[in-house]
Amino acid sequence: MSPLLLIVGLITGTMIGTFGVGGVLLVPFLFYGLGVDLHIATAMSSWSFLFTGIVGTITYSRSISWNIVAWLMIGIIPAAVLGARANVALSSAILIPLLAALILGSGLNTLLSRAEGERLLARLGRGSLVLLGVVTGFGSALTGTGGPVLLVPMLMFMKINALAAIAASQVVQVPIALAAAIGFGLFGEIDLVSGTMLGVIQSFGVIVGARVAHALKPEQLRRFVALALIAVAILMISRILIAK
Repeated sequence: MSPLLLIVGLITGTMIGTFGVGGVLLVPFLFYGLGVDLHIATAMSSWSFLFTGIVGTITYSRSISWNIVAWLMIGIIPAAVLGARANVALSSAILIPLLAALILGSGLNTLLSRAEGERLLARLGRGSLVLLGVVTGFGSALTGTGGPVLLVPMLMFMKINALAAIAASQVVQVPIALAAAIGFGLFGEIDLVSGTMLGVIQSFGVIVGARVAHALKPEQLRRFVALALIAVAILMISRILIAK
C-alpha cells in the first residue's frame, strides 16, 4: 500500500469524523497526487464512503434522527445511481471544474456560516427532505464526494443545528456508496478492492476525528476545514488555468 494513500485516507477520514466534510478532498488527492484516472478515482472514493458511513453512524448514533434520515434516503438512492451514470458519461474536462467549484463553494459556505444553526432538522417538511436527498445523492455520486460535503453545507445554510446536520450526513454515506457502486458497476468501472482498503483506512480517521471534534472548539474545526477546502479548490483551479 502506498504511504501517500495511507496519509490521504487518514486525513480525509479525520475530516469526515470532525466536521462531516472531508471526503470532497479524496478525489483530487487520488487524481492529482496518485495519478488515478478521474472516473476510477470517483468510483473508488464513492465506495470507500460505505465504511466511513458505517463508522460515522455508530459514532454519532445518539444524535441521529432516523425518521428524518429515512426521508432523505428516498431521494438519495435513485439519484445516486443516476449520478454515477452521469459521471461515466461526462469527460474529465467537465468534471474537474465542477468538482473545483463544489469544493470552493463548500469551503466558503463553511467559513461564512454561523457555528450553530437555529432550527431543528425535524422542522423541514418531507418534500424538502426528499429534494435535499435527490440533490445530495446525484451530486455526490457524480463527483465522488460521499454526501456530507453537499448535505452539511445545505442544512447549515438553512440554519439547521450543526450537530444534527453532521449526524445525518454520516448516515447518508451508506446508501450513497451502495447506490453509486451499483451505478458504476452497471455503467462504468469500479475498483472494489482498492476502495475497500481506502475505506478501512479512512474509518480509523473517522474515529480519531470524532475525538478531535470533542477536544477542540467548534469554531476552530470550522475554520480549519473551510480553509483546507478553499486551498484545494484554488490549487485545482490553478491547474486548470495552467493546462489551458
